[in-house]
Amino acid sequence: MAALPFSALQQRRQKQGHAALVPRSAGQLKAEHDRIVGRAQFFLYATIALAIAGVIAVAMLPFSSIPSDFSFGVQEVVGVAVFAACLFLLHERTELTLRLYNYEPVEQTTQGELRALLHRVPEGISYQNALAADNRTFVTVEAEEIRRRADAFKPQTEGLEAAES
Repeated sequence: MAALPFSALQQRRQKQGHAALVPRSAGQLKAEHDRIVGRAQFFLYATIALAIAGVIAVAMLPFSSIPSDFSFGVQEVVGVAVFAACLFLLHERTELTLRLYNYEPVEQTTQGELRALLHRVPEGISYQNALAADNRTFVTVEAEEIRRRADAFKPQTEGLEAAES
């Protein structure tokens, strides 16, 4: 599915229809959050180990059998490669792939917007009741789902209804 162009993905979503909104429970969100944090810790430890190995390699190059004119260039290459690999592990893997930020509570102003959008969705009241029963607020991953679902139930404008009749 990742190989499809963006427009094809959007068309595929529209053909599939819209599934009903069902909020995840606080326990499900906590389990998913804990799983993601565990993977992020793994990537953090891998990054620290890589950085320490890179520092040791750069520090040991002047004492190696490599000619001194050439060792400075090798130090730079090793340093940049280690820095790039550390950035890749931390940013690409933890932030973009794991999407840890999806499980943070939304801002107060966004909560009001999401509640207003849920009033347009048939299952919006039950969604809000489930959140209240779980004693939690919206998380950022839910915002896009709610907006997408509310867009499917946008009321038509009066001018279009009159033109159709």
